[in-house]
Amino acid sequence: MSAAMKLSNFPGDVKFFVISLLFPMHLSLTTANVQSSFGSKTAYELIHPPPEIVIEDEFNSVQVGTFSCLAAHSSSVMRHGARYPGLEDVQSISKIHKDIHDKLTSDKFQQLKEWKNSFPQNNDKMLMALGEEEQLHLGQRTARRLRSLFVDEDMENFRFLVSSKQRTQESGNAYYEGFLQALMGDSEEGDMDSELSDETLRFHERCQKYIHTVDKNKTAIVEFYKFLSGKEMTNIMKKVHSKLGIPDDLLKTEDLRTMYLVCGYETALYQSSPWCSLFDDEDFKVLEYLSDLKHYYKNGYGHKITAVQSCPLVTDIFTTMDDAIEAMESEVDEEDLNGYVLGNFYFGHAETLGPLYAALGLFNDSLPLTAENYLQQSSRLFRTSEILPFSANLMFILYECDQNDELLTESEAADETRETTQYMLRLYVNEKLMKIPGCEDFTCLYSQVRKQFVDLISCNFSKVCDYNDRPRDEL
Repeated sequence: MSAAMKLSNFPGDVKFFVISLLFPMHLSLTTANVQSSFGSKTAYELIHPPPEIVIEDEFNSVQVGTFSCLAAHSSSVMRHGARYPGLEDVQSISKIHKDIHDKLTSDKFQQLKEWKNSFPQNNDKMLMALGEEEQLHLGQRTARRLRSLFVDEDMENFRFLVSSKQRTQESGNAYYEGFLQALMGDSEEGDMDSELSDETLRFHERCQKYIHTVDKNKTAIVEFYKFLSGKEMTNIMKKVHSKLGIPDDLLKTEDLRTMYLVCGYETALYQSSPWCSLFDDEDFKVLEYLSDLKHYYKNGYGHKITAVQSCPLVTDIFTTMDDAIEAMESEVDEEDLNGYVLGNFYFGHAETLGPLYAALGLFNDSLPLTAENYLQQSSRLFRTSEILPFSANLMFILYECDQNDELLTESEAADETRETTQYMLRLYVNEKLMKIPGCEDFTCLYSQVRKQFVDLISCNFSKVCDYNDRPRDEL
């Protein structure tokens, strides 16, 4: 049914209600003096503190000139919630701790000396309880902000797509639980009917050109390795050796990165970590930039194929919106209208969302990130702690817009050729309204946005990902 039809279910003017949200106590660390820049291993609510209140139907309507718009469809792409580290990092930090343990003499680092590795000794990278909470809260907020669009609808009008990895499936389940609670009450329970779709969410494992030229090609991230062995990282290593009072050749810069990652994981789990005490504010900035370099060249703008390979996801998003518009424009009576997809929910990975950002032209710095321009990039857009933390999310909202005759001039009202209905699009990234690249305003004609990305929507995945040992991509 159309957005206009849905609104008719609610008598009188659209009313806005303020709903208080309660969050677990451990999330109070967002207001404390806690480091929150751990690159892609940052807990979502640490870097994007949730609002104390959520306005019901906050995203449901918008006024664009003489057009009054109501939400008709939404498509959301989520990275999974906070997870445990993989086996390589778990084993590396145990080795580092073993190497420095007997050489720690200062009482200042007694906590570090007594530290025990509590991470799972497997490579499943399973979802933490915190990751479930991130997704639960995200599902609640989305449902409340678009309540009039979603409420009283058959769940068959929603799609939930997950990858083959447990962390995306559990993230989807937690999101779905919060989504239902916000729409139907806290006691509402149900199983998510999801589609497993690695084709749209793990395209990086199917694109041979990406696999050979980027993922399994160390030269593709040469800027990361150059920075890893550069003066900024070497300086941190010297400071850490001095703080700990250990031999100058005991640690390598690779070890600093592992210690930084564990600092982030434990901050998410326990609100603090003794590994964090080894770094000062400037160190964290350098280590964050190191993380950004890796993602820039593996999951961002470093190589063209990274963005292009996301076309199956882009195609699915826009095809679903095309179908929604076709259904709304049909002349079938409301009771005979076969319901279209009101909500598309994708649960993927950093390797899903990063390439999608690049495909859409989001967070694109005019100057590429390199090992040499760390100081110049202090105000960079491509900052993974902010744009690609755990539970990072992107949402398109499609609006059906009808012209409000009361806002027309006499001459405009007399114009029989004017369009009375239009379809508009808005974009939210990590729950914040953003301009769609190429659009002048926050609300943009759907047809304009679709035209802008038509090459991605109509791409031949097999062709663009074909690899015959051709020369590697360049910046």
